[in-house]
Amino acid sequence: MIKLFRNTRKKLLVEKQFTRYLAYAIGEIILVVVGILIALQINTWNNQRIEDREEAKTYENIRRQIKDDQRALNDAKLYNEFHLKAYKYANKIIISENRQKADSLAIMAMLLSRFSDFHRSSNIYETLVNSGELRLLKNTAITQKLQQLEMTYTFVNKLEVMHWDMISNELPEVLRGVVNYNDLKAVLPDKLYDVDMQNMFVSIIYLSETKDEVYRKALSEIEELIGLINAEVPYEDD
Repeated sequence: MIKLFRNTRKKLLVEKQFTRYLAYAIGEIILVVVGILIALQINTWNNQRIEDREEAKTYENIRRQIKDDQRALNDAKLYNEFHLKAYKYANKIIISENRQKADSLAIMAMLLSRFSDFHRSSNIYETLVNSGELRLLKNTAITQKLQQLEMTYTFVNKLEVMHWDMISNELPEVLRGVVNYNDLKAVLPDKLYDVDMQNMFVSIIYLSETKDEVYRKALSEIEELIGLINAEVPYEDD
């Protein structure tokens, strides 16, 4: 093709058809430019397809991780709710000073050592930033929701650390000598009804209620995120 163009130009010059030569040369330049533009456009389309595939893959990875988090959060929430009910019931026993339920109260006092502990799959937003994948996500609503979810996760973990500190540092003092750890029977029943024991129940009730609210908030944020991601990349439930 190039040889044909060269021969045609030579022929026009030999025949001194300068006007036609100029028009031909301009036409040839235009063809070359058009060819370059087409090649650039094809390259742009290819790059865009690659970016779109990477973006979809990133959304799918985020969805998988937050679904794992969703399951873990639901488990933690149910565990927290179960024990919260027991703590509230124990507090009612203390308030009513029902001594016939001292052994039941002793068991619930031992349950104060249990606490829900949520472990997320990974620090999703930070991982996206560090890997450079965040730039692939064109939906800013998703990135903003991810940031918010990370903040909620951080709050959840802080509450759980507070809960652990309370039951590891304060609870042993309150329970020492009060309950037989072997058979869970009350050794000093009166101590189960005193202000220290009640304050321990009330403090952990408040903390557990706060955790429940934050668990619900995190689950709500996950639902919103899944909805946004599903709009970008349809999800087929298997």
